[in-house]
Amino acid sequence: MRIEDQNSKKALIRALLDDYSRSILEATMVVSKSVIGITREQKIPMTSAYRKVKELKEFGLLKVERIVLTEDGKKYEMLRSTIRSANVTFEKDSLVVDVTSSVEADEKMVKRFFALREVR
Repeated sequence: MRIEDQNSKKALIRALLDDYSRSILEATMVVSKSVIGITREQKIPMTSAYRKVKELKEFGLLKVERIVLTEDGKKYEMLRSTIRSANVTFEKDSLVVDVTSSVEADEKMVKRFFALREVR
């Protein structure tokens, strides 16, 4: 999917250039994770992680896949990247940004799986 909106292009490029934002997106590409899980795995300071997660959610690059309720009544979000890959190309007079969303990639995997099952 090609991103045409200039603000969306800037948001994505800014996120990819930021080490913490990029780490968060990478960590949540395949499996959803909590902010605490991300901070432990990626060694990101807690306040920075919450700030970056908020930004990534506002830009639509991160989504809440589900909300988990603990036994003591606390809630936490399981987050997942909305993009699987991004390709940025600088051409003559423009910046071309193509992304594969995680939904598109998941749907392709499911289709391949069922196609393989039908072959047997």
